This record gives sequence, structure tokens and C-alpha cells, in this order.
Amino acid sequence: MVERNLAAFVLGILLLAASAIPLSGCGKSEPPPAPSSPVVPAPQASAPEKPLPVAGGATATASPAEVAMRKSDCFVCHAVDKKIVGPAYSWVAYRYKDDKEAASRLVDKVRKGGMGQWNAYTGSIVMTPHPQLSDDAIKTMVEWVLSQAPVAPPKV
Repeated sequence: MVERNLAAFVLGILLLAASAIPLSGCGKSEPPPAPSSPVVPAPQASAPEKPLPVAGGATATASPAEVAMRKSDCFVCHAVDKKIVGPAYSWVAYRYKDDKEAASRLVDKVRKGGMGQWNAYTGSIVMTPHPQLSDDAIKTMVEWVLSQAPVAPPKV
């Protein structure tokens, strides 16, 4: 019985190892063919203002702060009007609408990351730090967030 299990185990390991060996190009040492046309990188826009969809099918023009936020990873976790991973920006604007010190605290929170302020909505998900962003860039982004129309978060 032990010998049969050992044989099955060894056979499984051999099959696993064999499947890891690429079958294409066996024995060939030629480099892959070059692309038929040169690859040209897409032109990089310098934060152009572009129309964005808004409620009712209208469009709005993105501010430089919003364009920078979209180039960063902000909109991966946040949206203006709904929770994705982190709170909606409109909820942040609502929470801090009367807090004159909020901008400086939020700049620090974006730079260092954090958690705890929105646990009821996010389930203790951590906001990652953003040390690669300058303080001026973060300040501009935070001011944009706080300028959104404040909307009370849903009751939990």
C-alpha cells in the first residue's frame, strides 16, 4: 500500500515537473521575430481637460486636480458619489464640511495612509500610503475632494 502511494506521489511530481517545461520552441535557440512595425508609444497628454460623464447624461470638464487623481490610484478605491473600497468623496466632503483643519489632516492621511475613520463603511480596509506624491499635489487633491457637493453617507 505504501509503495503504491509512493509511486502515485512520484508520478504526480514528475507530471507536475513536466507540465512546467514549455513545449513551444523546444531545442530552438533563435530569438523571437521582431514586430513587423516599430512600436510607437502613445502620446502623453499634459493633463488635458476632458469631458466627464455626470448625472443626467451631461458632461463636465475635469479639473487639473481630478486629472492628477485619475493618473494616480485614487479612483481605484474611491468615486465621487459611491463607495468602492474607500468612502465616496462626497461623503468625505460632508464629514469635514465645517472642519477648518481637515485639509491639513487629510494631506497627512493621504501621504501616510491610514484606517479607522470609515470602518463602518469600509470594514477596516486600510488606505495605502502615497509617499511618491508631493505635499503640494496631495493638498490640491484634498482641496478638490473637499470641494465636492457634500452628501451624507448612508445610515449603517
